[in-house]
Formats: sequence, C-alpha cells, structure tokens
Amino acid sequence: MNAEQMIKKLTLAIVTVCMIGCASGPQFSDYAKRLPQPNQGDGRIWFYRPQRVLGAAIQPAVTLNRQKVGTAQPGGFFYADRPAGNYEVGCTTEWTHKCHLTLAPQSNRYVQLNMMPGLFVGHVVPIEADATDAAKELQELRAND
Repeated sequence: MNAEQMIKKLTLAIVTVCMIGCASGPQFSDYAKRLPQPNQGDGRIWFYRPQRVLGAAIQPAVTLNRQKVGTAQPGGFFYADRPAGNYEVGCTTEWTHKCHLTLAPQSNRYVQLNMMPGLFVGHVVPIEADATDAAKELQELRAND
C-alpha cells in the first residue's frame, strides 16, 4: 500500500469515527420547548459538549454526585432534573475532572464539557457555564440519543 492509499484510508476512518460518535438527535431549540418544567422543588442541569470533531472518540461518562447521568458526546447535550441543592459534576478519562454547582428550585444551570489534550488520552473537563453563553452554544448542538 502506498502513502496516498494509506492517507485516504486514514482520512476515511477518522471521518467515520467522527460521524458515529457525534450526537444525532433533535436540535436544542426543538428539544427544549417540548420538555415539561421540572417538578416542584427541582431544577434542571444542562450538560453540553460544543466540540464536534476534537477528541470525537473520547466520550466519558458524566456523573452527578458520582452517579452516571449521561455521556460527553461531541456536538451533543442532555439534561438531568434534580432537587435543589449542591452538586458535583465529574468526567473521568486518565484523571477525574470536577466542578461544583448549586441548583435552585425551578432554575437552569449549564455545564460545558470541554475537550482538553492529555498525556495519553484527551480529557473532558466540566465547567459551569454562563446561561447567556450556553444558550448560544446549545443552539448548534443535537440531543444525545
């Protein structure tokens, strides 16, 4: 196999991994308006990963107080309704990265899942995001299936 054929096969493999790994559900604007409000006393936490290609094969579990609530899929989002209180969000690849947030009743909080380079594997780092910034970024994303 010559170098040109290898490059073509490698490119095809990368594109295939990216397409398989990306979220493919409805867009945020359609999805969010069909959801009921959280139960009385609960709030909603939105998790989203804006990068679509960078680290597409890295899709760690996302935990909320050490319980899995979803997966950090490139270009995707999901949510979790929980009672008001304090929460720890975690993502683990080589290391566990965490952020903390406080959820009020009937409120929305946003956690951006950022891809960062690592020693052997990339890292997904959760960071609480500003509601205005998150609203803009979420418009381009699709629900995790």
